[in-house]
Amino acid sequence: MWLFSFLSTPRMTDADSELRAELKEFAYDGLVQLDLDLQRGAVKRGTWDGCVLSYRRGGAGSVDCDRKGRRGNAFTRFWDAERLDEDHVMELVRAEMQARTAAGDAPVRRTPAEQPGARLGV
Repeated sequence: MWLFSFLSTPRMTDADSELRAELKEFAYDGLVQLDLDLQRGAVKRGTWDGCVLSYRRGGAGSVDCDRKGRRGNAFTRFWDAERLDEDHVMELVRAEMQARTAAGDAPVRRTPAEQPGARLGV
C-alpha cells in the first residue's frame, strides 16, 4: 500500500510544494548555479554533497539540511528515488528566479564601468 502512496499525485504535489518553499529561501546565486548544474546534469542524488537543496547558500554542498533543519523531506525522497527529473526542477528554479526579478529582488547585473566606485574617464 505504501508503494501506491509513494507514487501518487498528492505525494508529487507535496514534493513540488516542498521544493517551492525551499527555493524561496535560496540565495539568488544558488538558484543561478543550480540551474546551470541541472543543465549539465551535475546535480547529485542521495547525498547532501551537491544535491538540489544543498545549493541554498550559493553553491553545491553549502548546506546539509533543509530550511527546517531536516535531512529529508517530501522533495528529497522523490529526488533521490529519481521520481523527479532535472527538467521539472529547472522549471521551478526558473519560476523562482523570474518571480524575484519581477518583484525587484534579483541582483542587477552591471558592466564593469557601472560598478560602484568605478573611475570615470581614467
